Amino acid sequence: MVEAGQESTLPVRSRLFPWRRRGESMLPYHGYRIASGLVRVLPRRASFVLADRVADVLLATIPAKFDALRDNLRHAVPDADDRQLERIVRRNLRHLTRSWVDVMAIPFDPSGTTRRLREVDLHHYTDALERGRGVVVVSMHFGAWEAGLAAWNGGGGRLALLAEQLRPQKLFDAIAGARGALGVKVIPIDIEAMLNGDARTARRLGAAAMREVFKHLRSGGGIAIAIDRDLTGTGKRLPFFGQPAPIPLGVVEVAIRSGAAVVPIILLRTDWGVEGTIFPEMDYDADAPREQEAERITREILATFETVIRDNPDQWHVLDPVWPSPSS
Repeated sequence: MVEAGQESTLPVRSRLFPWRRRGESMLPYHGYRIASGLVRVLPRRASFVLADRVADVLLATIPAKFDALRDNLRHAVPDADDRQLERIVRRNLRHLTRSWVDVMAIPFDPSGTTRRLREVDLHHYTDALERGRGVVVVSMHFGAWEAGLAAWNGGGGRLALLAEQLRPQKLFDAIAGARGALGVKVIPIDIEAMLNGDARTARRLGAAAMREVFKHLRSGGGIAIAIDRDLTGTGKRLPFFGQPAPIPLGVVEVAIRSGAAVVPIILLRTDWGVEGTIFPEMDYDADAPREQEAERITREILATFETVIRDNPDQWHVLDPVWPSPSS
């Protein structure tokens, strides 16, 4: 998952938000707590309406913050004119703020969260899980992934999540606690410390996260990992919407190294909840060269995800640049 000893290709100015780089401000944590309190007392529909207004205000007051999102979506829907693209961006941010409502609502309405999930072709996942080698769920920052993951575990699933360590620590703990209300185990990976530290530190932190991932897979569980953000800057450039983008092959390499199944899943937000579509398991040859086999499988998964994103561009939420700038 993490090529810890490899030099990062991230630009000098980190793609991470400034408050994450500083690591000192508690404003994000206090904002989360206030919003969580509102979600606790408001009906879900009212919370969504409020989330929509927050998205609109953010887009109106700090539009430049979403330039990377615009660029990503322009790759996905190249035929959209400027007005159409802005409408997609607005809907996208509204869906994204609703996703944060989903997270905050998990501990206050666990049964409601669980009821809102409907699975399509679930047998692709359960058949793979029954073999007892674990399942790597390859997904992306799309739709209602938080609600879908929590709902699955609320129904008796054992999916863990490999997640970027956020700062301040209290914010990460609050979000992990909300996810954990329905049994989602969060395996943190401290990307900022890896990027800012030396190679030895990066290897140590990456290895610690991977030990937890392999432990969970060996116990027969599933681990959800997103493939659409190259957090460490060490991804392989693969075609994505017709242009080379750095994609983390380690997502698939984790499965090959452990013997786990690879199952792509997307979680679409709908008017009534979450529709989880489980795609057929990706076959691989464990005896083939690992990187070559991981690249082949990743290319196939990206092609599937391209179709999903084209159909629902307003539900693909990546706020960092997916494609490098021409000068990089």
